[in-house]
Amino acid sequence: MNQKKRLKQKWVWRIIYGLVIINCLTLAIVIKQSFSLKEASEASAFVNGQSNIIATVGDTVITRKDMLEELEGMYGQEMLTKMVNNEVVKQIAGKYKVKVSDQSVDREWKMIKTMYSRSPLHSNSSEELWKEQIRSGLLLEELLIKDVTVPEDQLKSFYEENKPLYTIEDSYHLSHIILNTKADADAVVQELKDGSNFSTLAMEVSTDELTANQGGDIGFLTHESQVYPSEYITEASSLKEGSWSEPINVGEGFAVIYLHEKVNGNVYSFEDVKDQIRRQLAMEQMEGNMDASIFWEEAGVEWNLSGKQ
Repeated sequence: MNQKKRLKQKWVWRIIYGLVIINCLTLAIVIKQSFSLKEASEASAFVNGQSNIIATVGDTVITRKDMLEELEGMYGQEMLTKMVNNEVVKQIAGKYKVKVSDQSVDREWKMIKTMYSRSPLHSNSSEELWKEQIRSGLLLEELLIKDVTVPEDQLKSFYEENKPLYTIEDSYHLSHIILNTKADADAVVQELKDGSNFSTLAMEVSTDELTANQGGDIGFLTHESQVYPSEYITEASSLKEGSWSEPINVGEGFAVIYLHEKVNGNVYSFEDVKDQIRRQLAMEQMEGNMDASIFWEEAGVEWNLSGKQ
């Protein structure tokens, strides 16, 4: 298989992998946040079927029980299947003593989060969930290919042919506020110095309607990004995390940018990504069902709900 085809397959796989995890994590975050009963009194009220009013619309009341029942109807079976699959992977991985390193999880997290813009993965509160899902996904891959052997020379050949895939550029997670004039931009900078919140200001005054509703969030940019002015990266490289820039002339207006996070670039060696390549090439040899359901019988999964798939 030539290099161009390998590169195309690899990037398609990465995009699909990232989107699947985004969907899973979005669901997990929604369910986790919505089902969080932080106070014992609330939990007790729900268990005992008592009213726990969380909103009113005129004479109509909406209780926590109503919300949970609605969420269960919308996401219950999907969330249950996800929970079962995660537990199946955990138990079967333990049975076969299959492990993945923290370094592998961190590398996948780093590569995925710098690939997508304005998505749930940019929420700091979801990082732990992301890493849990990534670890579960890698463990599943290891289980699926546990009986597949890929020669060392094939792994090295693939690495040499596809080195660009294992290079991460310095990436900057930015937000911006776009203003029409330098005076407007200077006023925004002064408000930030006086303690105003960047995201709130972006929603209130930024002329970029596409990002204003997101608090100005434009995701991760690198030197190769072409959607936004190159001056953004130049300025961001001199900022500290949690700080903003002076006004930047962007041709038809002025921008003030905010640096949330910088992810340092890295060139991964063959040894760094050897297991990742092994999984990739071994998975290409697999056929049939490729999810945790193939281990349900081995794990002794029993469904006791009427909503069973």
